[in-house]
Amino acid sequence: MKFSKFFIPAFALIASSVANASIITFQGSNVQNNGVAMTLAEARSAWEAALFSFTVDTIDGAVGDGNSGIITTAGNIYSNVGNGSSISIGSSSILGSSPSIYGRRNSASLISFNVDFASPVNAVGFDVYDNDGGGMQLVLTNADTGVETTFDFSSSSGSNHSEFFGIVSDPTVFVSSLRVGGTDPGGITTWDNFSF
Repeated sequence: MKFSKFFIPAFALIASSVANASIITFQGSNVQNNGVAMTLAEARSAWEAALFSFTVDTIDGAVGDGNSGIITTAGNIYSNVGNGSSISIGSSSILGSSPSIYGRRNSASLISFNVDFASPVNAVGFDVYDNDGGGMQLVLTNADTGVETTFDFSSSSGSNHSEFFGIVSDPTVFVSSLRVGGTDPGGITTWDNFSF
C-alpha cells in the first residue's frame, strides 16, 4: 500500500527531537502516561505529514521464520539477532489486520530483531502492542557509512497498550537496516504496520 503526502511543517506535533536537528522522533500511545503525550494516531499522522511518500509493510504474504528471515511482499527481511529472543509470523490482528510480527523475549534481556530494507530508506515507523511499559530501542544503520545511531524510548506504562514509534532523518541520509529492541517485562510483544 502506497501513500503520497506533501511535506507539512507540523513540528509542533512532534513528540520529541534529538540533538541532531536532521533527525526527528515520534512517539504516541493509546494511553498517555510515562511522558507519552500524543495518541498513536496523532504520532503516526505527524510522522506521515513529515514525508513526501511512504509505504506500509503490513506483513501480508510474509514467508519464513526469524532464524532464516521473514520475507514480506514489500521485500523487507525480518530476522532474529541471536540474543535468545525470537520472532515469528503472528496471527494477531490487534494492530489492524493479521498477520503481524510476534516476538518472545525468552531468556534475553529484550526482544530484538533486525529489519533489512529492500532498498535504503530515510524514515521508519511501526506500531507495537503490549510492550508493558518497557523500553523501545531503535538502531539505524547508515546505508553509506555503516555507522549505527541508537534511539531509546520509554513505553507508556501498563499492559495491553498500543504504541507508535517513528524516526525521520534528513532527506539525503538513508538507512539500510533497523534493529528493534523491546524490553517488554511480560516477554511477549506484537509489531505491525512497519512504514518506510
